Amino acid sequence: MKKSRFWLVLALLVPLGTTFLGITIDQLGGTNPYTPPGHEGYVSHQPLMMGHRGFVGTQTGPASTGWQWRQFVTNIDMRPQNYSESMQIFSRDNLEVSFEAHARIQLVDGSVQDVIERYSGDTWYTNNVQRPYRTAVREIVRQHDAFEIKNRSEDLGREIQERLTGEYEGTPFEFISVSIGNINYPQRVEAQVVANLAAEQRRQRMGVQREIAEAQARIREIRAGGEAEAQHIEQATLTPLYVQHEAAELYSALADETNDDDGTANADVIVVVPTHAGRAGVPRIYTGR
Repeated sequence: MKKSRFWLVLALLVPLGTTFLGITIDQLGGTNPYTPPGHEGYVSHQPLMMGHRGFVGTQTGPASTGWQWRQFVTNIDMRPQNYSESMQIFSRDNLEVSFEAHARIQLVDGSVQDVIERYSGDTWYTNNVQRPYRTAVREIVRQHDAFEIKNRSEDLGREIQERLTGEYEGTPFEFISVSIGNINYPQRVEAQVVANLAAEQRRQRMGVQREIAEAQARIREIRAGGEAEAQHIEQATLTPLYVQHEAAELYSALADETNDDDGTANADVIVVVPTHAGRAGVPRIYTGR
């Protein structure tokens, strides 16, 4: 009778004890920390009653530690991610420009412990990268004229990437690429640019007209100089004797008509009467047969 009571009591207590033990184990911290694909896990142990959580190790997903006593994991995504920032600046020519900067960043493999212990864990971008990233973009882009930014967006992206790569050398942060896009100009800026282009065109047109006028003035000056020089040469060569010689040749040609169309020689008599004593002057010519 006593043995049967013992087994009855034991049969009742075993399920109750097992249930109680299971609840206690779960409540006390039986864990199986899991890290998904593309992540690295920072595994730590938290004492039951007193003390600080301590680092145990890392694991690369997909992985789990198996059942452990009060071990926990903080998973960090190590895959490349796009981080976009909307920005508004004044360009070198003092025009307002709005655009978006896109950075593709990833964490270096095996750096999860450093990210957790030194760089704020999963808020590493907000606390350690965002502000320097925006500063680099602003300082580089504003060195260019407003409409030059759109034409040189690829070069600006590479320049920003090189600067940030240098600044974050030796850290877990790797800048894969940086790009500038969605560049917009306010309507008043576009109107001002159009006005500036029109003014520039007018200035260039006036410059061309001025060059043409200067060229024409030089041509007139050269022509005037040439005419003056020709007149000077002509006046220097027209001596009185030369004029008399030319006049004699003319008189001879007038008196000889052998070359007429009828082929008959009809000589004319030419009488030259000087109009001024001592010089040839303008003679009076009398012709007659």
